[in-house]
Amino acid sequence: MPILKSFLKDGEAESYQNVQVKFVPGRKAVMTIYESDDDDEGVGEEESWVEKEQIVLSDYKTKEEMHALMVEKGFQLKSPEEIEAIQKRYKDEAEAERIKAEERREEMRIRQEEKQRQREETMRDETDSGVTDEL
Repeated sequence: MPILKSFLKDGEAESYQNVQVKFVPGRKAVMTIYESDDDDEGVGEEESWVEKEQIVLSDYKTKEEMHALMVEKGFQLKSPEEIEAIQKRYKDEAEAERIKAEERREEMRIRQEEKQRQREETMRDETDSGVTDEL
């Protein structure tokens, strides 16, 4: 699964024209291929798309197989400039998420330290006032 996750989350799937990745937590990775219901192929709104095929991506074990699937289904790579922009966007998003996670960990650490200080203060106050817990 790490290879599939990398293929999807690092922007490799979106390196192909007309490909969008939508993450649905807790669900299998399925590629749904749509075709336009309009006579103007590919120009219509999303509402005019008709589901053509669904492919379970976990059946593909390597990135090479996944790229071959994309080509087999008729998807073409975007320009090198577009691919570079996608990779930069994904890298920036991953860095922003890493920073957020680090900030959340630091906030949690501070809250835990504060709770510990409060517990110690309560225990000290109880000891100082001669209050003890009796069962």
